[in-house]
Amino acid sequence: MTQDIEMLDYICKNAEMGRDNLSHILDKIEDAELHKCLVSQMEEYQKTYDSAYEMLDNLGHKPESAGVMAKTMAHLTSDVKTISDNSPSKIAEMVIQGNTMGVTKMTKRIHEYDGDNKKIVALAQKHVAMEEDNIEEMKKFL
Repeated sequence: MTQDIEMLDYICKNAEMGRDNLSHILDKIEDAELHKCLVSQMEEYQKTYDSAYEMLDNLGHKPESAGVMAKTMAHLTSDVKTISDNSPSKIAEMVIQGNTMGVTKMTKRIHEYDGDNKKIVALAQKHVAMEEDNIEEMKKFL
C-alpha cells in the first residue's frame, strides 16, 4: 500500500504543479486561442488531481502539497522567461518544456512503481498521454 500512496501522491503533485504553473502565466497571455488552450489544459490537470486525490482519500491519506519553494521557483522562472518576450511562441515553448519534464518524470515513476494497482497505473499513464497531447497542441503556437 505504501507504493500506491507514494504514486498517487506524486500524481497529485505533478498535476498540481502543472495546473498552478499554467494559472500563473495566464495573465501574461494576450492570444485568445492560446489562453483557451491553456485553460482547457488546467482543467485536465485538475481532473487528474481530483482522481488521484479521491484514490488517496479511499486509502485514508491526503496528498502532500507540491511545496511553496517548488512553486515559487517555477513562478520565478516563468516570470524571468516572459519578462522580455510573452509571445505565444515563447509561452508555448515554456509549456512544452514543462510538459516534457512532466512526461519524463511520470514515466520514470511508472517504471519504478512496484505496486499492482492497475487503476493507479492507468491514471499515471493517462496523465502522461495528456501531457503528450498538450505538447502536440502547443506546437501550433511555435
